[in-house]
Amino acid sequence: MHTKVKEQNIMLIQNAKKLNELYHVYALHCGLSDPAFTVLYTLYDTDETVTQNELAVMWCYPKQTVNFAISGLVKKGYVRLEKLGLARNSKAVRLTDEGEELCRRIIAPLTEAEEHSLLHLTEDERELLVRLEQKQGAYFKEQIQRLIKE
Repeated sequence: MHTKVKEQNIMLIQNAKKLNELYHVYALHCGLSDPAFTVLYTLYDTDETVTQNELAVMWCYPKQTVNFAISGLVKKGYVRLEKLGLARNSKAVRLTDEGEELCRRIIAPLTEAEEHSLLHLTEDERELLVRLEQKQGAYFKEQIQRLIKE
């Protein structure tokens, strides 16, 4: 491989890890595990019905990890589970009033900080950033799938 590509790859991975670490530090500051924080983050930012399984897929967590995080949030009174129609095991995860209040205190300021940091980039830079990350991610997924099939 090209030395320059290798260096760029390392820099990209390090940047991704640094971003993940920032979320981890903030979650700990809020007294939450990363998965519990992620559940609250997702529920606060959507009006759509979200199931436990969807949360696991959306954030690449094992189902058991998401279920454990949700169980803890249920015990603390921040979320509740609602059975969905005829689906036997599918349950919607919803914020309680206490959960909404918690999210207003900890999630809203974080999303403001995220958006504020993006506003330092031009609209064109933001769009390019998103497109390039999606493109590189798709190519990387293809490479991983090739490796797994070998």
